[in-house]
Amino acid sequence: MAKKPKILIIMRISAFLLFVCVFSSYAGTMNSQTAKVNINGNKLTVGSFINQVEKQTNYLFVYSKNEVNTNESLSVRSGKKSVAECLQEAFNRSDIKYAFENDYVILTKKSALTQITEQQNNVKRITGSVVDKNGEAIIGASVMIKGTTNGTITDVDGHFVLAEASNNATLVISYVGYVTQSIALNGKMAVKIQLLEDTKTLDEVVVVGYETQKKVNLTGAVGSVKGDVLENRPITNIGQGLQGAIPNLQVSQSGYAPGQGSSFNIRGMTSINGGEPLILVDGVVQDPNLLNPSDVENVSVLKDAASAAIYGARAAYGVVLITTKQGKKQQRPTLQVSTSLSTTKATNLPEYTDSWQYVNYMNTASVNAGGSNYFDERLVQNVKKYYDDPKNNLPVYYDPAIDLDGKYKYCGNTNWTKELYKSGALETLDATLSGGAEKMKYYASYGFMRQKGFLNTYNDTYKRHNINMFFDLDALSWLSVSARVKYTYSTEDHPSSGSNGWSGISAYGGQMKNDLRPIMPVKHPDGNWSGQGNFTNPFAVGAGGGSDKRKVNDLWLTGNIDIHPLKNLSIKGDFTFNPYSWNRDLYARTFTEIWANGSDTYPWSNPNSERLENNNDYYTAINAYVNYSLKFGKSNFKILAGYNQEKKKLKSFSAKREGLINNDLPAINRAIGQQYVDGSISSWATEGVFSRINYDYDGKYLLELNGRYDGSSKFPKGDRYAFFPSISAAWRISEEPFWKDLKSTVTNAKIRASYGSLGNQNVTSNFPYVSNYNITTAMNYILGNVLPVGVSSGSLISPSFTWEKVNQMNFGLDLGLMNDKLTFSFDVYRRNTKDMLVTGTPLPAVLGTSVPKENAADLKTYGWESIITWKDQIKDVAYSVSFNISDAQSKITKFSNPTGSLDTYYVGQKIGEIWGYESNGLFQSADEIAKSPSQTTLYGGTWNPGDVKYQDLNGDNKITYGSNTLANHGDKKIIGNNTPRFQFGLQASASWKGFDLSLFFQGTAKRDLWVGGSRFFGIGSEWDVPMKETLDFWTENNTNAFRPRPYINGSHGNWQVSTRYLQDASYIRLKQFSIGYTIPNLFMNKVGLSKARVYFTGQNVFTITKLSKLYDPEIASFNIYPIPRSYSVGLNLTF
Repeated sequence: MAKKPKILIIMRISAFLLFVCVFSSYAGTMNSQTAKVNINGNKLTVGSFINQVEKQTNYLFVYSKNEVNTNESLSVRSGKKSVAECLQEAFNRSDIKYAFENDYVILTKKSALTQITEQQNNVKRITGSVVDKNGEAIIGASVMIKGTTNGTITDVDGHFVLAEASNNATLVISYVGYVTQSIALNGKMAVKIQLLEDTKTLDEVVVVGYETQKKVNLTGAVGSVKGDVLENRPITNIGQGLQGAIPNLQVSQSGYAPGQGSSFNIRGMTSINGGEPLILVDGVVQDPNLLNPSDVENVSVLKDAASAAIYGARAAYGVVLITTKQGKKQQRPTLQVSTSLSTTKATNLPEYTDSWQYVNYMNTASVNAGGSNYFDERLVQNVKKYYDDPKNNLPVYYDPAIDLDGKYKYCGNTNWTKELYKSGALETLDATLSGGAEKMKYYASYGFMRQKGFLNTYNDTYKRHNINMFFDLDALSWLSVSARVKYTYSTEDHPSSGSNGWSGISAYGGQMKNDLRPIMPVKHPDGNWSGQGNFTNPFAVGAGGGSDKRKVNDLWLTGNIDIHPLKNLSIKGDFTFNPYSWNRDLYARTFTEIWANGSDTYPWSNPNSERLENNNDYYTAINAYVNYSLKFGKSNFKILAGYNQEKKKLKSFSAKREGLINNDLPAINRAIGQQYVDGSISSWATEGVFSRINYDYDGKYLLELNGRYDGSSKFPKGDRYAFFPSISAAWRISEEPFWKDLKSTVTNAKIRASYGSLGNQNVTSNFPYVSNYNITTAMNYILGNVLPVGVSSGSLISPSFTWEKVNQMNFGLDLGLMNDKLTFSFDVYRRNTKDMLVTGTPLPAVLGTSVPKENAADLKTYGWESIITWKDQIKDVAYSVSFNISDAQSKITKFSNPTGSLDTYYVGQKIGEIWGYESNGLFQSADEIAKSPSQTTLYGGTWNPGDVKYQDLNGDNKITYGSNTLANHGDKKIIGNNTPRFQFGLQASASWKGFDLSLFFQGTAKRDLWVGGSRFFGIGSEWDVPMKETLDFWTENNTNAFRPRPYINGSHGNWQVSTRYLQDASYIRLKQFSIGYTIPNLFMNKVGLSKARVYFTGQNVFTITKLSKLYDPEIASFNIYPIPRSYSVGLNLTF
């Protein structure tokens, strides 16, 4: 039986889950305590009353026959009433009392004293439960009877019992982080209360350096999101989930092959030498790509110098603080299990031309270049036969009398785009156990992810196992200790790039090679792979070329201690140890290609070989700091002082040997060919003392001072330490008396300002101030029958080598309107990077070595960011909308470029500038060419109709680039900029009676892009294959074409950077769409569950862009592993 397509299976599963959701919603409504039942009061007994209620609802009655006489008569008026009303009327004057417990009604016998008391005082026993909007129990919520001291708190299941309450009593329910509610009983004996989140309170606390702060008291630029932005999404790393979530946090990936990770940037260009934010996970440096997204509690981004200065030398370009989950005190043990299955496909796969289009294109390009048809008539006829009737013709032909090389000739019609890629899959499984008691809390999780790539030529996969355990104990009244263990084990399996990287494919690259001719079939009629040494066949390489396997072991051990001898004094310390290993096994296998008459070894994976690589890193970190707070009248002080030390040792080795004796046994000791061995050892260390002083007066005037004296091993003695200060202040205008009349509308208003100076230790190597010998393990000539080892002198080092310095200022405005239902934040900033390392002044060539680098360039980055959020609830519908947008630009302010060359940086240059020519379209005739300015400087051959026509901007009647300098750039000018501008994210969510919906759009509003090259224009040589999009080229019958006439031997001057072919890479993408349903407790409690949620999620659902269809706007590169579009179904269970 043929297998059903995965998408049909998923659609059927989705339909089934939808049916369950709708049915559950209906049943859940029927089961509410206000559900109506029609009671027949004629000759009513306790037993018949129970039967009538159970038949019409899903309630079950629980009672002891020794206490409850089911034959006892009851007096209940006939008619339709709520369950609660019926119970009240039935048992109010009897000796039976009742209580709701979830979906059960418990009947017991009242004591004599209770009956007398209730009859005299009309007092009842009240039971109930308190839950959040998702139906999860709220533990420790306060339940009080209004106007009295009678009250209680909810237990670990969110339940409560009040022994005495009058009919007309009002309950007041409160809990930190939620809106306090008042509920009038009106005779009810059982109630269920849903508390709503107090957005004003919940947003108060954010994670900053070494502590948390109230958001209203922040003076720096800090962005934060909760871990729920990462939940229930088909993502392989947290970067994919954070993209577009926080303004001016840019997340990118160079490709999306299984196992590839994300990189981060904060607020645009950092330095011409590169630079990235410091990323800390639970306070220590850790690769975020190895984290399980489900373990993340929250993410804070410290953007300006004031908020990042506490981290010193590595925080010049911001800090990303990732906090993982820890469990909660006073929480019952909770087991959560989540699983999802996703199907993935590439978002953008451009198509190659078909065989007939290809043959005609190549012939045209050959004739345009002055030659004859590229393909002979015999091939053209065979291509046409197969194209018209593939069932009765073969995709190859061979005549031994003509084809003396013994190889098949190809005439097929292969859609390589379709053949190369299939549907991939992403599977996740997460299990967590968390809880706590009065003096302890714990959290343990296991996560598994398996990503199956969508290469059809190789089963590429990525697997990751995550274990995370945390335990915190209040050992004494003044002492708390905690420990965390995190372990990650991951494996990758990719196709081999070959012994020398020439196999034609690579581990992380795409497979849309430029030489995949559509006339070549995937296989010959005899079942052997096609290719025959002339062309890359990815299927043949994937099946027989070997493998590239990688493995990571990452263990983190952290111990923490918190001593609080005095009320406002806390002494904290932690130690972290991290052994990390990365291993690679690159197996290059040779394989034989079978011809029509003969065979040969595929040349680009020869020789076979085995290569092993290993990296072992050992990292330790120590933090010790003191927090002290004090208050004098309306003045409040917080003082933080501490010490930080981090060390990392790195060791690596690689060994390779060619000439495997057995092609199928990849072992270094089973090879006889050339052998290669290499290795390295390195280390780095930082240490610093830091301090922060926070002051606020009456909650109105806020001041923060930060300072860190930091040292780095990456600089020489005498220049290893530096002091990095910052200052920030804020004014909460809304707390002033004159704001009183506006308070009801503008609840909060604050202006902020900050300035700070930091150092950048992101230099070229771990010991850039040391000149190392250059060692070559095997020279390229034989000496004494061996390849000798070569040693050469190192490069020169500048004596003035020192830190790059980063100075940054920031101004911000925060607003909260209508009791913080609407919040708004806006920041504008400028960052000056000073003393960037660049190549020094040129020295005579006779020196024999490279010129040393020196601190001689400056860069200015400036921009702004904003976020606006609306959160509200209307009856049962809770919803929120958030929009953020940011912009950043960079400009060179100092650089030594005496000639003003455009080939390097120059003062005044905006990073990302695109220099090019204005284009007037395409030439339409030889006469037009003759009358136009000469373009022979750009191309010395003959210009023809259909070639690109450039504009003479300087009026010298010729098109040139001058001397390619600022003073003389000919007809070139700045035509665009490839810096992404106005990057934005739009999030919307809503929930209603168990249903939840979320949407997330992300994009860039402005970006120019020059792609160019043979893939964009068509072909650049006879070995290239054009894409379908390039078929709109100029001919005498298509004079309004977009692309110029093609040539088989190069660009002929048409590929100059010009306005005609400059691309608009702006876009908007539906990054995520999710709909879920939480099944009512009615069903869950019967199977031992407290919560169950099913959901359907789409990732990268659709994109709107003007960019050429050859590219995806997020990566804008052709032969790269594509971005996946994913659809997933998932299930979350809570026990």
